[in-house]
Amino acid sequence: MELHPTLWCAKYDIKNEAGIPIEFERHSFMADLYDDMSPLQVWLKPPQIGATVAQIIKSFYVAKKLGKDIIYTLPTQGDVNDMAGGKINRIIAQNPILKTWVKNHDTVEQKSVGENIIHYRGSFTSKSAMMVSSDLNIHDEVDASDQSVIEQYETRLQAKAHGWRWYFSHPSMTDYGVDKHWQDSDQKFWFITCPHCKIEHYLDWPDSINKETRSFVCKHCGGELSDDDRCKGRWIPKYGKKWQEENRVVKHFSGYWISQLMCSWISADKILKDFVDKPAEYFYNYVLGLPYDGGGSKLSQKHLFQNLTNIGTAADDNEKVVIGVDTGAKLDFVIGNQRLGLFYQGEAETYNDLDKLMLRWKQAIVIMDAGGGDLIGPQSFYERWPGRVFLMYFTGQKKEQAVATWGEGDKYGQGLIDREKGIQLVVDEFRNKRIPLQGTEGDWYDYYLDWNSLSRLKIFDEKTGQLKGIKWIRNGRDHRALATVLWRVGVEKFTDTMADIIMPKNDFASRGYE
Repeated sequence: MELHPTLWCAKYDIKNEAGIPIEFERHSFMADLYDDMSPLQVWLKPPQIGATVAQIIKSFYVAKKLGKDIIYTLPTQGDVNDMAGGKINRIIAQNPILKTWVKNHDTVEQKSVGENIIHYRGSFTSKSAMMVSSDLNIHDEVDASDQSVIEQYETRLQAKAHGWRWYFSHPSMTDYGVDKHWQDSDQKFWFITCPHCKIEHYLDWPDSINKETRSFVCKHCGGELSDDDRCKGRWIPKYGKKWQEENRVVKHFSGYWISQLMCSWISADKILKDFVDKPAEYFYNYVLGLPYDGGGSKLSQKHLFQNLTNIGTAADDNEKVVIGVDTGAKLDFVIGNQRLGLFYQGEAETYNDLDKLMLRWKQAIVIMDAGGGDLIGPQSFYERWPGRVFLMYFTGQKKEQAVATWGEGDKYGQGLIDREKGIQLVVDEFRNKRIPLQGTEGDWYDYYLDWNSLSRLKIFDEKTGQLKGIKWIRNGRDHRALATVLWRVGVEKFTDTMADIIMPKNDFASRGYE
């Protein structure tokens, strides 16, 4: 290696997209992050601390100096377009050395750096993950990305020996996204030395801020800390090599935790105001750079099982029922109606198995996911049962209040479901004991596991702290949960109302939930 990235930045006076030189005096904690060339890295951090600029500059350095092809991912293609115009191209324009490295005719999705290529991709299309191979994958905003597609990107590393992976993001929840890799890291903390008691420690909330003087203080002696005190420090791993050897535990990632408490340009007053004015999720994720597991972020086992009737009654063959079907490798389904709630759930190997359900319940209506990857099967089933099968597509969050919109005219038999609103609706109704489950805990335990894979992530505006929307993210299979959303919109469309589906008190009160 000719130079470390920090020395290279100093030699060529590397600047960010605004033309401001990269410096490591006020940003001293960033120096080791620039120079770290560990194959596996994870940064747990808040927004607006220069992490994306650092990764862009490191990616150019690694492509040119180490000769690696790179995949750089962001949550969506729109994010890629914004970063290309807002940061990447502007950083190149600000630095003459990069102009000599990067070909000027490259596209938004690709930059040729010397003999190697950096590919920029969104994470919400699995096709992009299959098109190119890489030596290094850099995953920006991991927690807002599609985790299944991120995993597919990792398969592209298999084409090259010893592939590198770098993850960085503000976290959302524990054991999800970037936090999952942080748990498998040596977990470095930024330690500073108190000028008063000389004890070395890291800044922590709330012990490192005096709420009366609105200043940073030493956790041990209470002495006030200046901005310079916060700048001067070193990274110390919680699980260093010695600890790993003594405990016979291997931590695979080089990990760093960054919070706004470490940033000398951010005042204690600003931290305290954010604590008072912003939602708890925002404060933990966007200020402290820590995961947050708040109430209501999951459908708990208790809230689901409070809906059990312990009866297990099924609908009569001549009753109208709705079958929600999530398509994929297998056909996961739930069956229920207005009178009973849900009374059966399972999986079908083939569409012939669904035919048997249609034959048993002559008035059954099927609401089927048409975007699950199998295009032919749903269409064929739809044509086989005219007027009784409706093909629905899950969409992103819309401004419209309705959970589902149904096609008319030549679009009859099709529709759209707002995925986030649909999941939230069903979760709320389970929490409010409005969807009975016919049967016992054993009957519905596998069903619960699908719901347990879903967690609610709140999306905030990084600058204002205002809630922009919600997103239900999955960490495992969620097929029967989505089948329930399909069922739920079908019940509302094809029966009188959901208001009558209310859990009888004597059924759940005896189970100790009330």
